[in-house]
Amino acid sequence: MSLEKKNKTILILTAQFGAGHISAANAIKDYINEHDDNYNIVIQNFINASLPRINKPMVKMYEKNTKYMPEIYNYYYYLKKSFNPKYDISHIIYTPKLSEYILDINPDLIISTFPLAASCVYNFNLKHDPIPCITVITDVVDSLEWIYPNTDMYFVPSKEIKNRLVRKGITPNSIKVTGVPINKNFNVSQKKYIPGKYRLLLLGGGRGLFDFDENFMHWIDNFVGINKDILEVTIVAGKNKKLYENLTEKKPLSNVKVLGFVTNMHELVKDYDLMLTKPGGATLFEAIHSETPIIVKLPKVGQEIENAKFIVDKGIGIIYNDDEDLKEIFESIVSNKFNSIIKFMLENIVDFKKTIHPENIYNYICELIEDKSIEK
Repeated sequence: MSLEKKNKTILILTAQFGAGHISAANAIKDYINEHDDNYNIVIQNFINASLPRINKPMVKMYEKNTKYMPEIYNYYYYLKKSFNPKYDISHIIYTPKLSEYILDINPDLIISTFPLAASCVYNFNLKHDPIPCITVITDVVDSLEWIYPNTDMYFVPSKEIKNRLVRKGITPNSIKVTGVPINKNFNVSQKKYIPGKYRLLLLGGGRGLFDFDENFMHWIDNFVGINKDILEVTIVAGKNKKLYENLTEKKPLSNVKVLGFVTNMHELVKDYDLMLTKPGGATLFEAIHSETPIIVKLPKVGQEIENAKFIVDKGIGIIYNDDEDLKEIFESIVSNKFNSIIKFMLENIVDFKKTIHPENIYNYICELIEDKSIEK
């Protein structure tokens, strides 16, 4: 049996538009290897496999559009949300070369963690002997850009997304509620916290970009100084060396711990009671698996807007509008009433975790490969 599996190749296509697509790809590889390391698993950025020269410019354009022109980005995003992806021609520039790459790899299964990669796989399968394929939806969305007729299986973030996809005509049995796949080291069996003493982790993503400026960080520093018996705060500056130097050397914070780029994020998150961050799909599910209620600013970008709605609907975090709103949240944290709020959010997180089954990812993949092998 192991010799058969050793000959099986799984190609995972991903993209660098945000860290979530790549982290989902790595998580899936880990889930497979945890059970059986005989599979040959190849993780590939689909743009690098087709037109590598445009990868960096495309990523930079995405970052600029989401930061400086969210209205234009959202127009295109919500257009694709209800637009039949079969008629989307954006895949045309990638599919020819990517098809050559797929034929060279000759995988037994293709997993896509980015919608345009799934589009390329759909069009590949129309012109070649079809290869079984899985699409992994990495935000809490039901956008049509993820959905293609010849997709064999979907990994989706929640039961609600499964229900919406069923209403769009997808076969229920092909939709597996796994949550957004993330590093399983984030998972805790039961989060413990001390009522009246809270630890808050401030995250700006790998690039260390926050939704508030350094002046506000100094406000937080002063606030913690006044309330140090109740509140402990750590800022992770990530790869933002300028911010790290400003907060540790040029104008150092006195009461807030400042970290640079870290490699033990799963340990950090599990050690804190709350995290203030951005509402990306991967980050959201890292918070869920670590049972850490999340605080995020009301986002301006399509998929993050949908993630924020999910946070509110499930009661697993707090959304704020601006700095004044955030100051009120800090005041709330050090008040007597916050214990009931964090308890409420934790209970909701625990309830939601019971509805997702990332532990079944390996079995779902094996079943699909075996079923398709029998059909051949």
